[in-house]
Amino acid sequence: MMKNNKANRDISFENKLLRLALFTGLLPTVFLFYALYAHELSLYLKIMLLFFVLVSVFYCAFTIRQKVIFQLRTSANLITAMQAGDHSLRAHQEAATGALNEYNQVFNQLSSALAEQQLISKEKQVLLYKVIAQIDVAIIAVDNKGSISLMNPSAEKLFSCRFEQMQGWPINTLGLQDILSGEHRKVIEFEIKEHKKKVFIHTDEYFEKGIKQQLIFITDIQNLLREEERQAWQKLLRVLSHEINNSLAPIASISETLTRLLANDSALADSTLADRTLTGRTLTDRTLTESNAELVADLQEGLLVITERANSLNIFLQRYQQLSRLPVPDKSLFALQPLLSSMALLFEQDNIQFNGEPFDIYADESQLQQVLVNLIKNAQQAMVDVPDGIIAVSWQHKADAIEIKITDEGSGINNVDNLFVPFYTTKTDGSGIGLVLSRQIISNHGGDLTISNRVDKIGAIATIYLPFSHSQ
Repeated sequence: MMKNNKANRDISFENKLLRLALFTGLLPTVFLFYALYAHELSLYLKIMLLFFVLVSVFYCAFTIRQKVIFQLRTSANLITAMQAGDHSLRAHQEAATGALNEYNQVFNQLSSALAEQQLISKEKQVLLYKVIAQIDVAIIAVDNKGSISLMNPSAEKLFSCRFEQMQGWPINTLGLQDILSGEHRKVIEFEIKEHKKKVFIHTDEYFEKGIKQQLIFITDIQNLLREEERQAWQKLLRVLSHEINNSLAPIASISETLTRLLANDSALADSTLADRTLTGRTLTDRTLTESNAELVADLQEGLLVITERANSLNIFLQRYQQLSRLPVPDKSLFALQPLLSSMALLFEQDNIQFNGEPFDIYADESQLQQVLVNLIKNAQQAMVDVPDGIIAVSWQHKADAIEIKITDEGSGINNVDNLFVPFYTTKTDGSGIGLVLSRQIISNHGGDLTISNRVDKIGAIATIYLPFSHSQ
């Protein structure tokens, strides 16, 4: 019994339909054969009629089978095309009514609905891709094996790499392996190819085919923090400048007035002393006059110091106000190598070596020159005790950035954290604004300036990062 059921299941649907058609047609054939047998006709005619009926039954049965097979295979091909994403095919509607026509109508409506959904999905994907491509947040998708499955352009820019090169690589290639442990919402500082950055990291998760995947959102807040810091210093400077200038102006004016009065009194005292000498005044008058002259000289010297320090403080404030009046970069396309090589003419007494390939850069040439002069001058002052030291200036193009390095063989940096703090300086005649101004210029170009100690030997290395435009 079980074998019969299994054999029945192994028979295809079209063959079952063929058997049913044959069985339905053969029953009337048997009755026809019995009628012909009982009827008095010639044997030849009986055989011909019987043969014709049998052929008709088999033909109709196999025709039904072929039509069913054709319809089923057509439907299968249409479904296969739909699975492949091709919704342009439609079922042919031969009859105006009937179950098959209803089936074809429903099928065509389903195909049209899927085509519309596919179009909407593609449009949303294009919209989502454009949004992801334009936002400044770096987005990295990581699969359940810890491998990179997606990177948007901001992530490529942040890590100076291409997604095509990093796809399938483990996330620890980017140094983010510790970020995947739990959910993170915090500001951290990590090193990207020898370049430290402060970023805000947020992790989240999503599911693909029921498998949990992870998303990493990285926002570069370093420039934002520096801009906030710069604005805070500018506000403080405006307050200090207002209060100090309000005090310096009268102090300088009064000291100059007193100096003039003392000068006039001194001249008058000398004239009086001469008159008294001619009229025979006593020695006591002469002694008192000399004592007053010494007092006047001390007062004049003190007032001169007050005036000089007031003027010096005023000049200091005027220098620092450059940060608040720094103009927007007037960018143009120029060759980088001649600009760097021209630095040798400004520092002829120093041993400066240049190394780099020629290429063009889109920046403000005068502002960039100001930064380079300041950095080379710092390197020069750091090597006062090293007369044979070398200042190496190198430049290269890396992915979407231009990197300029100025390396010295000086004493290095004792306090790296205070390098870009306004007013902070280790020089006796420094104002503490040179490096701050230089970094602000580079930041206005969309780049960054870092200074650190060398790892190979004693000395410091200043690195300028500038964005490289593909339109160049």
